[in-house]
Amino acid sequence: MREALESLQGVFEDLHIDFYVIGAVARDIWFAESGRPTRRTLDIDFAIYVGTREEYEAVKQYLKEKKGYQDSRENVFVLLTPSGLQVDILPFGGIELDGEVHLEGKGLTNIRVSGLQEVFEAGTETVAQTTGKEFRVASLAGIVLLKLVAYDDRPEKRFKDARDIANIIENYFDLQTDLIYEQHNDIFAVDDGHLDQLVLEEIAAEVIGREMKEIAKDNLELLRRVRNILAGAVVEKDKSSFIREMVAETGRPVNELLLWLKKMARGLQ
Repeated sequence: MREALESLQGVFEDLHIDFYVIGAVARDIWFAESGRPTRRTLDIDFAIYVGTREEYEAVKQYLKEKKGYQDSRENVFVLLTPSGLQVDILPFGGIELDGEVHLEGKGLTNIRVSGLQEVFEAGTETVAQTTGKEFRVASLAGIVLLKLVAYDDRPEKRFKDARDIANIIENYFDLQTDLIYEQHNDIFAVDDGHLDQLVLEEIAAEVIGREMKEIAKDNLELLRRVRNILAGAVVEKDKSSFIREMVAETGRPVNELLLWLKKMARGLQ
């Protein structure tokens, strides 16, 4: 996985393509920073900034001709490395029209790319690896935002997104302690100083909401959509497939997870 990441980074830099890491690998990079265990994944997700279809196709062609990558039969946005890893290369920028990208080919040819531009501009950080390489990676709040939208687009296919969001909320306080204390310390101003009543996961969820709002503040439609996604899950309660996946991931009761989502929604206000 690391070799593939570094190889792709070199290709994008050679072609002068701005990019950042998203998805499960981005989450795993943050978790690895703290020594937390991560799930094994066989795919790498990149968001790349391109202006035209021709520019995007040139990236794919370079990878196939110079690096031995192959097309996927199921998805035109996916290439397979010589070792069999799946690489999702999601384009955004001038190539998109009304938040969507459509390409010619077989399998999945149309995707929605809501949030990719916003996370690129305000929701990424540079993370250094032990090899000395640095990657531009979506922040944890940026990952949650993108996963909320991706789940909403295809809930029947994206059940892992709900689980990943629950996992991020569970670990966020420990992973982002400095951010919480330095930029969101007002959240600890509880009545009568009852700090013992604060729940770390609820604090984490509200901070994630605040961070998502900052990322998407210039896109009111995106903000409205994320708020509606959370509101819908809260209203449906245990009938929500999103909530059920969170329960499966954490083993926590529905009411507790509903509080997480309500706190996240509060942070978005």
